[in-house]
Amino acid sequence: MKWHELIFSGGQKWRYRRHTLFWLAWWIYFATTFFYSQQGMAEAGTLHWILVVVIKSLLVLLCHLFIVYTVIYYLLPRFFLKAKYFSFLIGLLIAVSLTIAWGYFCYTLLFAIVDKISGLPSVLTDNILFWNSITAGLLNALKVVMAATAIKLLKNWMQKQKEKEQLEKEKLDVELQLLKTQIHPDFLFSSLRNIRMFSQKDPTKASELLLTLSDLLSYMLYECDQPRVLLEKEIKMIRDYMTLEKKRIADRLDMDIHVRGDLSGKMIAPLLLLPFIENSFSYCINEKQEKGWINVDIRIEAAELTMKIVNGKPEDKTVPASPLENGLANVHKRLDFLYNGRSEIRMNIDPDMMITILKIRLEDEHVHEPLIA
Repeated sequence: MKWHELIFSGGQKWRYRRHTLFWLAWWIYFATTFFYSQQGMAEAGTLHWILVVVIKSLLVLLCHLFIVYTVIYYLLPRFFLKAKYFSFLIGLLIAVSLTIAWGYFCYTLLFAIVDKISGLPSVLTDNILFWNSITAGLLNALKVVMAATAIKLLKNWMQKQKEKEQLEKEKLDVELQLLKTQIHPDFLFSSLRNIRMFSQKDPTKASELLLTLSDLLSYMLYECDQPRVLLEKEIKMIRDYMTLEKKRIADRLDMDIHVRGDLSGKMIAPLLLLPFIENSFSYCINEKQEKGWINVDIRIEAAELTMKIVNGKPEDKTVPASPLENGLANVHKRLDFLYNGRSEIRMNIDPDMMITILKIRLEDEHVHEPLIA
């Protein structure tokens, strides 16, 4: 038996087991703590006394079952969770009244019959009979109702959280699919035109560029379906992208990329780094600017990846200082979800330069990490 299935599964089999264990635990607690003080063993043998306690506690347990299931399966979902508090209160008062009536009925009639059949004298007097019926029926019922309601609400909250996380993951999966198609058509068509041009002048160079473009598209379309990819492949994809951009922009761009540290075995969520590179390219050069420049420095120290991008920008081009406002909102959400508390983004905007720094701690990553649930 798996504990999470026992607690959270909506299957009928697990629900029966869950409720059986709950009521068995409550019945043992209720019988031993309440009825032990109501009967003595001096008048009969131990087994005889235990049988009487079992019968009486089961009779009172019926009203506990009634009020608990009335509250958690009728009053809570139909009224309380829909903010119909007055209707919930009326329903609760009716259930409480019926519980009191059943408790009094047990003590005044059913327990007397049990005592008579068993041959045990009743230890209850008329003065305390009503109070004991209230205590056994209503007050103990309120205890188990609060416990069952707390469990029900907690279970509902945790299920809502799981559903929310699943929806967030599905949303991120959709955004990842969109990222795969995010390479602008201008980039693709320009790259293909450059390859066609090189095919006439330098067939060898054209073949290299065509292979680079093929590797880039293959990686983005097929290898990024996994929740984690090798950091080496992610950086190779960035190099391929920058190489193609360099050829597309030709002599109007100075570009450098440096990678330091041990990449072997390191894993990262796919397509996390590329949007930062694309964003910097979009600001580092325009039609009016004669020449642009971009430097990318990627450093891996122990389990931390730091990517620093420094690029020039035209002085008349406004850049939002927040990554949430400059085209990086989706990747920022992915970082918060996948690396919550383990990532950091900083941007510094000068009149003629933009600096972007991304830090990610990869200490929990493994080559065969399972899909996020």
